[in-house]
Amino acid sequence: MPTIPTDVGTVRPASSSSVGQARASRRIGALRIPRGRLGTNSLLLIVALYLSATQNHSFWSQVSRVLPVEHGTSVYGLLGSLFVALNVLLLLAMAPFSARRIVKPALVLFLLTAAVCSYFMDSFGVVIDESMIVNAVQTDVREAGELLSLPLLLHVLLYGVAPAILVARVERVGSTWLRELGKRCLLVLLALSVLLACVLANYKSVSLWARTNRHVRMYVNPTFPMHALGQQVANLLKAPDAPPLPIATDAVRLPAVSGKPRVVVMVVGETARAANFQLAGYERDTNPELSKIEGVVSFNQLWSCGTATAVSVPCMFSRLHRTSFSRSKARKEENVLDVLHRTGVAVSWRDNNSDSKGVASRLPYEDFRRRKDASLCDAKDCHDEILLEGLDEMLASTTGDRIVVLHLLGSHGPSYYKRYPATFRKFVPDCAQDDVQSCSRETIVNAYDNTMLYTDHVLAKLIGMLQRHQDQIEPTMVYMSDHGESLGENGIYLHGLPYAVAPDEQTHVPGVVWSPSHDLKCVQSRRMRAYSHDNLFPTLLGLFSIQTREYHQGDDMLGGCGVAASR
Repeated sequence: MPTIPTDVGTVRPASSSSVGQARASRRIGALRIPRGRLGTNSLLLIVALYLSATQNHSFWSQVSRVLPVEHGTSVYGLLGSLFVALNVLLLLAMAPFSARRIVKPALVLFLLTAAVCSYFMDSFGVVIDESMIVNAVQTDVREAGELLSLPLLLHVLLYGVAPAILVARVERVGSTWLRELGKRCLLVLLALSVLLACVLANYKSVSLWARTNRHVRMYVNPTFPMHALGQQVANLLKAPDAPPLPIATDAVRLPAVSGKPRVVVMVVGETARAANFQLAGYERDTNPELSKIEGVVSFNQLWSCGTATAVSVPCMFSRLHRTSFSRSKARKEENVLDVLHRTGVAVSWRDNNSDSKGVASRLPYEDFRRRKDASLCDAKDCHDEILLEGLDEMLASTTGDRIVVLHLLGSHGPSYYKRYPATFRKFVPDCAQDDVQSCSRETIVNAYDNTMLYTDHVLAKLIGMLQRHQDQIEPTMVYMSDHGESLGENGIYLHGLPYAVAPDEQTHVPGVVWSPSHDLKCVQSRRMRAYSHDNLFPTLLGLFSIQTREYHQGDDMLGGCGVAASR
């Protein structure tokens, strides 16, 4: 009979509490997410397939819209090639981050980024390009809060956080770094070979389709948004800009023929589109007050410089035309307001939006969002009438030429219902929530039209102020929206699409001029001419009779109709 060793200690019966803890531990363990075992190559392939299948709905929607009309065998070859190309692109983007210590954090970042981007791309039809990144960075807390919603949170949890947890739980099967490097190179080589084979097998359909539909690449998620973010980071890391280059250094301001001070109020609209502007032919009564004011002229073929405020506003006041404009170029030189200021015109910028996007960085600037008024403001927002505060007194005390810029909050989405007082809820039912994609298109359009109705009121009230001081000043009101807005046409909402693919709803904007010192018939004769933001620079110079080589009367929307003709 074996001897039981005595040096192993005494075995004591387990207590009831320890037994309970053990059982609880087993129950918790049973609820734990299982840990899979995968090689890095397999993990990369699975994540790429997941992203292409679930987070690229906008990409595939764009592909379906521009497929050849005749669905023959070539279409299936094209779709197969695109599926392979998308997965290879995602794989190539993730492969550089596949080192042992960083692969899982990198894949988690890819998954979370894709989930956030897919929500906005699928819900609003936007493209997350460089201009959209700029727009997002320059969006204030108030505007950002309107985009955050329960559907966004649920989407990110389901499509981003859940797969990220699974990736984090995977036990990576690996070997030496040299062998892993060889496996990764082999994977990349194999992926590129498969892609090359697919392209060569369908070369005619793929090459012709890709050449005519280059914009589709902008919908690849998350590689294109990440590329755009990288471009912005690179721009921020560049050396600080030098002082802006003076322009129109030969500018000379001629006195007004009337002898009275010229006062121009330049109203920069926000997100107003011509399609919903009554004076531009919209069937609804969205301009009931302006339509009754004698001398108001609507320029019905006006086109924006961009599809986002961060681009359009600097472009509006720049001498650069849209085709040659870039934000970096605009920062390097003065704008038309600088020229006016240098020639002795008093310049001031009043803002109820995010900011002037650099246009008024060297000029008097007032942020009216901080001027809280119980009748016009709530805890976060002010209605645009706040910009008229104190303006009547300014006009009464004006003794010299002056330009005042009013930057409206206008029709900024998605929370259209916050842009107008309750008394302007004419079109009902209106969408009264931030996640507009949950509303019917009819209620979204109703809310948007109410914003246009309120802007009409603000402009009419402004003209009334100018009319009261017409005996002492020579007044002009110019209104231009910075860009338009999509309201669900073809599944697209909001704005910010690349200009090359943006629909007219985002680029065709309303423009209004009221200037009693100009010949009305002459101005009306131009209301159907094609103009754009490019024409604002010469028009503002013309309104103050500025002589300079930079001024071209043929580009002046009002040139030869009165003031400009008296030179």
